[in-house]
Amino acid sequence: MDRIAEIETRKTEKSQQFRVGHEIELKKGDFCIIELTQGTIDYGKVYNLTEAKTLLKPTLSGKVIRKLTDKDAETIRDNNSRKKECLEICKGKITAYKLPMKLIDAEYSYDKTRITFYYFSEERVDFRNLVKELAKIFNCRIEMRQIGLRDEAKIKGGCGICGYPLCCSQFLKKFDSVTMRMVKNQQLPLDINKITGQCGRLLCCLGYEDEMYKKDKMKK
Repeated sequence: MDRIAEIETRKTEKSQQFRVGHEIELKKGDFCIIELTQGTIDYGKVYNLTEAKTLLKPTLSGKVIRKLTDKDAETIRDNNSRKKECLEICKGKITAYKLPMKLIDAEYSYDKTRITFYYFSEERVDFRNLVKELAKIFNCRIEMRQIGLRDEAKIKGGCGICGYPLCCSQFLKKFDSVTMRMVKNQQLPLDINKITGQCGRLLCCLGYEDEMYKKDKMKK
């Protein structure tokens, strides 16, 4: 019986559902090649697998073609090697058009029919002319994806003050609200360098034990 795989195709995007044929051996944690409904061939990581019959009218984004092979991995590495050139060209065009945006990252789809550029901006950006020019240069579809400061940290990665890799780049799939109330509940020093992450926002891990601290406060 066919299955439904929950697959993350980009670090800043929500996972999507793809149909997996019964002949494809796939398990949680595997990387695979997928075909999106619009025809683009891409790759992603499997986060969950469910029997198709257990889902009522699932909203599918496409289908899984195969589990990632060594040849596929080589193709992806080759695509990634072109990232630096893409970023340099795009940054140059952003400067030329004087657009109020900070370019963060660029990523080719597996079949090189699409390049996704990730950027940060505090205001609305009219990048229509930029997209047209980039499409002519790279001869493929161009997508501009606006992201937040936490998404930037998730893409770039690194280590937190705890010495471990950033939670956002390892396992966090969504960003929950983190407030100063959590800092006060845990009686942490109000030192901005100790309670904020590389993104400049309050540490995501402050929310992990917040419920326990609230219960402990109620007991007192």
